[in-house]
Amino acid sequence: MKNINHYSQSKFASLSPVKQLKALDRLLFSLEHSISQNDNYTKLKNHIIDCISWMKPPLPEYLSQLSNALEKEESLEKIYYAIAYYQQQRGKSLKDYQIEVRKGDGLRVVQPETVNKAQQMILILDNLRSAFNIGSIFRTAECLNLKSIYLCGVCATPESSSLKKTARGIEDRVLWKYFPHPEDAILAAKSEGYFLYALETVEAAKSVFEVNYKFPLALVVGNESMGISQNALKLCDSFLAIPVQGWKNSLNVAVACAICAYQIVFGNSPHQ
Repeated sequence: MKNINHYSQSKFASLSPVKQLKALDRLLFSLEHSISQNDNYTKLKNHIIDCISWMKPPLPEYLSQLSNALEKEESLEKIYYAIAYYQQQRGKSLKDYQIEVRKGDGLRVVQPETVNKAQQMILILDNLRSAFNIGSIFRTAECLNLKSIYLCGVCATPESSSLKKTARGIEDRVLWKYFPHPEDAILAAKSEGYFLYALETVEAAKSVFEVNYKFPLALVVGNESMGISQNALKLCDSFLAIPVQGWKNSLNVAVACAICAYQIVFGNSPHQ
């Protein structure tokens, strides 16, 4: 079936119940997009209400609740969560890249000190296998306005469709370089004057919240399963770790990278 945003009553009524639900899924996806992009969504919202009214009773409770929420339109948030509840009842668990992100709603902080720190910081990714993790790290780098990302080994590059899905349109806004081996990237960074910090759970690692960082710096993060390779670790100047209080001793690499990068740019030095 074509991905269209409007059905006549006769066309919609002629669909089987299963195909009617699939058609509603597509219409609701378009509605979410319209809401997140601040587009005019009223006509589409009213069409969805009509489509639900054309379905043969009795309707599932979640469909009635969705229709009522759209008719009341008390707030965009309530419409959004009504759609989310509908999707949950349909057994649809969305991936991060499938969720629409609102534009222009971030708190922009432009401080000379933090901008200066960010522009003296690069990330070196050692053989990350997940393009989705890399895309998430690109988003972190863009939000912080970091200088660059060095992609190494099996890391996906911004040409990857999977990376683009998670990067959400900012992959072209972040400078990046590719190196066949992480050692090449680390040596290149050293030759450019960067101090190398490895984010790794080794015995000598210090808490990311207790370090007086040296700039310019490069933050090295490692493979999801194997961590940073031993050859790469030997070339680093210092080691960092994120303290944990639970049973698991490590976080997802994209999450850990974001925590550390934000601490470096916005955190206060322990000696200040």
